[in-house]
Amino acid sequence: MFLACLMVAWLRVPPVPSRKQELDIAFDLAGIKPKELVIDLGAGDGRVLQIARDKYLARIMGWEINPPIWLLAKLRLGINTDVRMADLWKADVSDADVVVVFLMANLMDRAERQIWAKMKPGARLVSNAFRMPNVVPTEEIEGVYLYIK
Repeated sequence: MFLACLMVAWLRVPPVPSRKQELDIAFDLAGIKPKELVIDLGAGDGRVLQIARDKYLARIMGWEINPPIWLLAKLRLGINTDVRMADLWKADVSDADVVVVFLMANLMDRAERQIWAKMKPGARLVSNAFRMPNVVPTEEIEGVYLYIK
């Protein structure tokens, strides 16, 4: 508990893993095809990227700023997997086919300005629980939102 509080104070974002049901919905909505590039911003322990790679045969890239959680992702996915210990706001998403962002509500406006704005036409953004404030979702199922650029 102390470690979780310390991470929230340091990062200002609590590490909250998505439930399997939410992940299943997100992947169904995203419609990932083999060889598409899936970028997970706030990749956590790498579960989302592992599913994208292993089940959907996607190319993957992740961004995670928390060192211990980043290390878990690297161990889960393999040391040569492109999971960067870096600030997700600096990610280049211009080549992504699918971007996954499971951010808190207070960060979705920034995601709209800094991530959505840089995505290519036809790219999909999937968000769990929270919407972008000024973009109407293409589809929503049980609080998981799909946006198509």
